[in-house]
Amino acid sequence: MFCVLLLAILSAHFFIPISGADIDIVRERRYSGIVGASTGASSIPKWLSSLSEDGKWPDDEINYTAGCDAQRGSWPAQQHWRRIDTFAAAYHGGFRNALQYTGDPDLRASISLAMTYWFSNDFDNVACLDAGGTDACPCDTAGFWNPNWAANVITVPPLVSSACLLLDISLSDDELAGCLHIIQRAYNTFQTGIVGVSSITGANLLDIAGIGLDLGLLTSNETILTDAYDRAHGELIIKTEVSADGIRPDGSFGQHHGLLYNGNYGIANDVYNLEISSANTQWAASNEGQNVFSTLLTANLWMIFLNVVTDVLHWDYAIIGRVISLPTADDQATASLKTNLTQIRVLGDLWNSSDITHVYEVLEGTSKNANVGAIVGNRMFYTNDYMVQRGSGYVTTLKMFSNRTLNFECVNSQNPYGFHLSDGTVYTYLTGSDYEDIFAAWDWNLIPGITVDYNATVLDCDDTTASGVESFAGSASNQDIGVAAMRYETPASKTLRWQKAWFFLPNDVQYVMVANIDSTTPAPVFSVLDQRRYLSDVLISGSPVTESGNFSSIESLWHGGIGYTFNASNSAVSLSVQLGNKTGSWESIGTSDEGDISVDLFSAWLSHDDKAVPVSYAVYPATSSYDTFVSKSQLSDIIPVRNDGSVSAVLDVTDDIAMIIYWDVNGGSATLTLPTPDAAPIIVNCTGNSAVILDLNEWKVTLSDPSQTLANITLTVSPGPGTPPAGWTDVSTTKSVYFDLPLGGFWGESVTQVL
Repeated sequence: MFCVLLLAILSAHFFIPISGADIDIVRERRYSGIVGASTGASSIPKWLSSLSEDGKWPDDEINYTAGCDAQRGSWPAQQHWRRIDTFAAAYHGGFRNALQYTGDPDLRASISLAMTYWFSNDFDNVACLDAGGTDACPCDTAGFWNPNWAANVITVPPLVSSACLLLDISLSDDELAGCLHIIQRAYNTFQTGIVGVSSITGANLLDIAGIGLDLGLLTSNETILTDAYDRAHGELIIKTEVSADGIRPDGSFGQHHGLLYNGNYGIANDVYNLEISSANTQWAASNEGQNVFSTLLTANLWMIFLNVVTDVLHWDYAIIGRVISLPTADDQATASLKTNLTQIRVLGDLWNSSDITHVYEVLEGTSKNANVGAIVGNRMFYTNDYMVQRGSGYVTTLKMFSNRTLNFECVNSQNPYGFHLSDGTVYTYLTGSDYEDIFAAWDWNLIPGITVDYNATVLDCDDTTASGVESFAGSASNQDIGVAAMRYETPASKTLRWQKAWFFLPNDVQYVMVANIDSTTPAPVFSVLDQRRYLSDVLISGSPVTESGNFSSIESLWHGGIGYTFNASNSAVSLSVQLGNKTGSWESIGTSDEGDISVDLFSAWLSHDDKAVPVSYAVYPATSSYDTFVSKSQLSDIIPVRNDGSVSAVLDVTDDIAMIIYWDVNGGSATLTLPTPDAAPIIVNCTGNSAVILDLNEWKVTLSDPSQTLANITLTVSPGPGTPPAGWTDVSTTKSVYFDLPLGGFWGESVTQVL
């Protein structure tokens, strides 16, 4: 399924005995790492034939536009060096499907032409590195530079360093000088800093450290190697500060002021390159650093799904940030994990890490649905307001935000309409193709899972990024099931407020409650059920629907393997379904040149016709047919206990589970009324705002503070009149449990005690 063809090559170099100088060991492993990650072997003949005598490829193959007019994100000119990298891997040897080019003098001559062309056009004004377009580097400054510092520091230089390292002793004096000029200039930013960047952190730091690795090897300078590894290992620590860049206590990864970026920026590839090369040498990561990286990788597992149509692993779209605006054809984080899985296995073996080896084994496994590895359970990433529920045949993710986190970002013209992408966004992956390549055509006001005042907020790049207004966004999770909640107010405009709770119950049943809606604009308020590829029949209350429309007094909705049930007597809401072809342009939402697309989409939402009335509904993912959905929904016995501004609560009678959200800072009370005749009601009181899971069989309480403001909470359970519940001998007995809540970087983490 995945790329493991290079395992023999990798093993031959990575598992060499530790003899001779450490630097020689690191160099040999690095050679193999570069070659093993190389692509494009089949394109070598074409690229050789189209390379001009002056070392330039045709403009219709590579857009060399530089300076102020250059594309800031995914700079097309970098493709010049990507082709050189492919050539260098082939010339070096060991490049599968390109072995015939090993040591080929004609190929080497072409490499020289291409390198010389770039070096002769390299910029001389060092200010253009990170201040392009300013007085220090005016737009008319000659040379290949980009106004985005990242292109000049962490995009092109790593390509240069890897190619030059592979060529090594074959480099002429002029070529070596050109290589070192670009590589050293980038690595020196550790000393000079980067204009507009307060500090170099997270993935950016690892990228530059990787350049230092190649620089140290190319110059045989152990001092540079030590400096690069010291800086890299400084990032293999848990970052506990709010909105920190780097690896967080729960395994999530922050970049750009803590934005959730396990995909795209998640540093794993940098760590593979650095640590596979240095394992068991003087530059190896410490045991603590290894454990921290293992924390990241095991967290990543929860965020990955499989597209069974294309047989490709993907990151959840909630964790790739602005790259959601790029199609799979652009070969960015929407296209795949962008990871050589063999490197995971190699690192797991070198570090003797069963956790890392397990990650490899899961990702190498087969699956008939999106839930690769058949992982079942719930995981809350409390530092980034993000929850994942994985069950039989599906993966559901929930992205919220709070005053501790940012929603999303628009950078380099990528993702200008993404303002709502953390407003309680819910993706449910069944086949893994569910949302692929739809974002240029979908409605950015109908993002799955959100509650929105439709079109009330102007969507543009300058206003995309915002910190949340409210502190209450989080969840309780016992690793099997979970409950999440978010209090929302529109940043800046304050036009919409609501409270929403998501209950991830046993047996793959989900329940959603929306309450306390307040809107100051005439815009209609919708709670979006989904917006995905239109794949199958749509049935509303059992009747087939083939056209878009609005529906009232509805009991159920089913489409494409997901079913919903509603309270048909609630006249305060109506259902809208939109079916059919939607068009859009990738250029309008990012930097891709893929042009226009047309996609068949299914969209469904609830219209809050009377915003004063709360709404709730159940969700049944991975129900393969309408009949399966009906059978499952009829077997479920979910009682909505309360849904208002103070408490949101449900009782799962079948599984003896209660889930409660206490919204008020001083907590509150919820009464669980069991359907058994003469059963005593169960009164649950709590002293602070919290999310609670109560197991009515074992009387276990799992609790967290979603606001991340409280130090302790007491929960009390008291039976009312009637037959006492199991575990109680007398209805007059009251049981209490006191929770000291996790603080610091662990604020928001769930804790469990037995009554």
